[in-house]
Amino acid sequence: MRRNAFPLFALVFYVVAIAYPVLRVWWWFEPSGPVSSVVSTLLMLAFLIVPLGLFLSRFVFRMRMPTHLMPLLYSVIGCCFLFFPVVLLLELIRWVPGFPQGLESPIAIASVAVCAVYALLNAQHLHVNTVRLNGNAEVGKHSIVQLSDVHIGSRSTKYLERIVKKVKKLDPTWVVITGDLLDSSQIGHAELEPLKQIADRTLLVTGNHERYEGIDRVTSMLESLGITVLRNEEVDELPFQFIGIDDHDSPSHLVEQLKRFEPLQNAYRVLLYHRPHGMEHASKWGFDLMLVGHTHRGQIFPFHLIVRRFFRLIHGTHRFGRMTLHISSGTGTWGPILRFGSRNEITRVVFA
Repeated sequence: MRRNAFPLFALVFYVVAIAYPVLRVWWWFEPSGPVSSVVSTLLMLAFLIVPLGLFLSRFVFRMRMPTHLMPLLYSVIGCCFLFFPVVLLLELIRWVPGFPQGLESPIAIASVAVCAVYALLNAQHLHVNTVRLNGNAEVGKHSIVQLSDVHIGSRSTKYLERIVKKVKKLDPTWVVITGDLLDSSQIGHAELEPLKQIADRTLLVTGNHERYEGIDRVTSMLESLGITVLRNEEVDELPFQFIGIDDHDSPSHLVEQLKRFEPLQNAYRVLLYHRPHGMEHASKWGFDLMLVGHTHRGQIFPFHLIVRRFFRLIHGTHRFGRMTLHISSGTGTWGPILRFGSRNEITRVVFA
């Protein structure tokens, strides 16, 4: 999407996915008195103003927000997303004969509350997704674990400890992190300390949030933990050839960077990149496997529909000629600690 079209797109999204359902629920509500009317109006304004204010402060005015307020603010935005499908469904079923008129608002609020509790619990679970691929006898002795979009900052160090503990149990040959490990400038060496337990077999490529938080600072910090950061670089450890490319907004960036490399003969070639761009070219280059993330699989429905506006494929395992592409739904969550219609994923690649 062109940069000058983004503000218009963001405005349309805000009106349709946030303002419309919130105003509709408020419109349906029938206050029993002046206090009820005032409270409902204040809540409606909060649900309208918080998402808009957070977007303007962070992405337009580049203001630093109080850390302790961010979980609450993001949770409000996450609940706004959940209101959208609930309200759409109510718009239809309220015309069904026998539907209790006047109860649309409490039904909507109760439904969103239930969905929010489920989404919060779902966001705590770490699912291991095993991808089985064909490989030669040498590759068959190995396995790769992919972490992506962990978002330490939005998520805590204790969550990272849980991830590391699960990775150690899987005992992979290699751990690869395909970007967005952290998303806050306040995350330092201490918060990422658990990674030292798996650092000797970990390769990392940068995502957009590493760029936002200062890519040189982040790279230096990760390397001090013992992690190998691939910034348009390769690691040749037979039977694998790993190539890691820095994240970039331009779809052509990957194509241009790959011109610098040559396929290693008799190696299983793995491309590490942050987002699902350039798959066709990667296949033609000669990669056997491409591991990416970035999309979160939408994280909270109906955001899936927005992500599909930017990327043709947003999750799962796909074939491009001889190459397998796997798009992780993300190991963590960005913003609200909610997952609805998606789940946290640790990808384990094993070879037959």
